[in-house]
Amino acid sequence: MPSSDQILEDRKVRPGTGSAARVLRVLHVGPLPPPVGGMATVIRGLQEHQPHQMRVLDTRKTTPEGRRLWRGIVAQLRLLLQLVSACCGWRPHIVHVHTCSAPTFWRSAVDVMVARLLGRRVVLHVHGARFHRFLAGLGRGAAFWARRTFAMAHATIVLGSDWREIIAPWCPPGRVHVVPNGVEVPEVPADRSAGKPLHLVCLANYEMRKGQGDLIRALAELGPETEVTLALAGAETEKGTKAQLARLAESLGVAERVTLADPVSGKDKDELLVAAHVFALASYDEGLPMAMLEAMANAMPVIVTRVGAIPEVITDREDGYLVECGDVKAIAAVIRELAASPSAVRRVGQAGHALAAREYSLARVVGDVESVYTSLWPPAAREVST
Repeated sequence: MPSSDQILEDRKVRPGTGSAARVLRVLHVGPLPPPVGGMATVIRGLQEHQPHQMRVLDTRKTTPEGRRLWRGIVAQLRLLLQLVSACCGWRPHIVHVHTCSAPTFWRSAVDVMVARLLGRRVVLHVHGARFHRFLAGLGRGAAFWARRTFAMAHATIVLGSDWREIIAPWCPPGRVHVVPNGVEVPEVPADRSAGKPLHLVCLANYEMRKGQGDLIRALAELGPETEVTLALAGAETEKGTKAQLARLAESLGVAERVTLADPVSGKDKDELLVAAHVFALASYDEGLPMAMLEAMANAMPVIVTRVGAIPEVITDREDGYLVECGDVKAIAAVIRELAASPSAVRRVGQAGHALAAREYSLARVVGDVESVYTSLWPPAAREVST
């Protein structure tokens, strides 16, 4: 079981951002990397760039697979005690709770309730590609408690306008805010137009809904005359999926052109992105994938499906390529086009980089989050707060 130092990670305000009396204290409740995942990456990005005093109550799983039930209960109770201790001792102005589908949402519901009972303002930040399915599948009693959870939060953050339409009916009026994910954007990304074969990369957990099988089928659709390779990397969150994909590649005769790697982060991920020409993600469910934004930030043209908030970001054939879920022939056609046109790889990649720098940089997203905080705790109130 982790120590309190492992659970509660502190990030002090950067010098020159204001006096202690005026600086907001924000407690984030959610996972830190590792694991590799969108929610953890978002929290780390905010932690490194927010101009606030910030602490993170790290909720990542620390007990082993196959644990006894009592160990999980003890771990959750310990996290809850850490939340109470932080709220009463450090006294954050805002508790920012990161959540997704069950069972995480129900644990988050307890966090929201406790923070409210202790007099804290609460932001509920919804991640997760299948949250709409989670809400749609709730029974009457569970739906009642979900609505109560959203009502207890002073503000709810979602990743895009479509998600706002889904979540708004569950929340009191005016409390849903759209804040997309954000990434670091290099000023001078690598040139993506040189080199053969065309190298595709997909960074996604090994799950059937992520559509890696459709990418492998698209390679087979192209035939050997189109020189293309595909690198897959991610955590196997659905057991057996990785082996199933390997068998699929073997059966379609493209195994030599497909690599299946474990999850990557840090320098390893940077190297994988630099080595590739094109990013592809054929998901059937998404929120706003961090991997797609990271690829755009690195001037890689992206081939992605029309799901979640992705169509709000990508304009087809301008700063990326949009295809329908499961349309293997359409995926293959885009790959064939890019393999034959290095100039298209460069042009669309650079347009995606410009879009990421303009709309999805961490600086921009941190500013959007700050606007939500300001609506709950204006600077004038901070001056007299303790």
